[in-house]
Amino acid sequence: MKVNDDVRAASTQIIGDATTPDQKLERIYEFCQTKIKNLSSELSGLTREERAKRKPNKSPADTLSKKAGSSSEIDMLFAALVSAAGLEARPAWVANRSDILFSPAFANPYFLIETGSQNVGVKVGETWKFFDPGRSYVLPGMLRWQQEGQQALVMDSKEPAWVPTPLSAPEKTISKHKGRFRLLEDGTLEGDVHAEFLGQMGIEAKNEDDGKTEAEREASLRADIKGRLSTAELSNIKIENVTDPSKPYTYSYHVVVPGYAERTGKRLFLQPEYFKKGVGAMFSAATRKNMIYFHYPWSEDDDIEITLPDGFSLDNADAPAQFGSKELSQYKVSIAVTKDTKTLIYKRNFFFGGGGSSLDRLLYPATAYPAIKNYFDMVHKNDDHTITLKQSSQVANTGASN
Repeated sequence: MKVNDDVRAASTQIIGDATTPDQKLERIYEFCQTKIKNLSSELSGLTREERAKRKPNKSPADTLSKKAGSSSEIDMLFAALVSAAGLEARPAWVANRSDILFSPAFANPYFLIETGSQNVGVKVGETWKFFDPGRSYVLPGMLRWQQEGQQALVMDSKEPAWVPTPLSAPEKTISKHKGRFRLLEDGTLEGDVHAEFLGQMGIEAKNEDDGKTEAEREASLRADIKGRLSTAELSNIKIENVTDPSKPYTYSYHVVVPGYAERTGKRLFLQPEYFKKGVGAMFSAATRKNMIYFHYPWSEDDDIEITLPDGFSLDNADAPAQFGSKELSQYKVSIAVTKDTKTLIYKRNFFFGGGGSSLDRLLYPATAYPAIKNYFDMVHKNDDHTITLKQSSQVANTGASN
């Protein structure tokens, strides 16, 4: 973390006119993540053998001058630039909770040094904030889910301390789906879809796709959609921001789904929640022996418009009832039509894991399984909610006479 004149000058230039600690941290973080080549990444252009043989940088100044470094070297450059900006920065070791739910009472260094990761703690006022610019897709103010909600060992030669890393709120990790469709008389649904994934969802999507070719990404998306909608035909697929740390992972496509709505006589039975159609229940087993463990809080925001076929109107379009569990989780759906009654508007908002920064809202004993299962069964039932469209007698008779 040594600060020399080059690091000090770079810090001043990077900060620019930023005045608050948070503004300074954001600018330094962006610089380290976007302007310094991450040699730990498979996208660095180096083979695994070349990455293993490379000589490590001796100091943050080396990383700065070479504009390249390993993930830990980038973290230490961040710490040095932050220190040069007048803020207190410390290395912070955090266990990996995909491996173990670490406790300081079981202070075996293996779980911090070997399987955990070194992040950077920055003291802002009386609060420690944690950063990891050495991970390509982790946004400032967040860590990977494996390091959130853990006890971090903030290093200091005289006063090391255990400090909890916060869990990101549900609104930080969100999937946003938008669909603009038209429904045909025979039940075919056709339209355009746009989706965005932020926070932990975005990190996971980017890590899964960044090593794939464009064709492989498209094939994977087709398989996912056809896995729940077997008749779906996708075209004009675009998958964007896969390797951009500052933008959400996004995809869009045009889709035609024959038989999406069921036609029976003069009625069409329609599930308006396109993005959940064909998705099974989260918990299918009747009983459970092990604890329930959600990796991170998350939220979902679906915005759907469906232009109805000519001559059809809503016959039964009640919306599922809103429900929730105080600050932990809420589920809300609204169904409406435009003034001309030609377009159905469906909006769905859901989140889980709110109400604090403790892992308690993500961890549940096996004895809580019936309640957890019942809650998510209600979500699944409401997502499967079907409304009825009725064809006017005049249109139906005209069709019959023709």
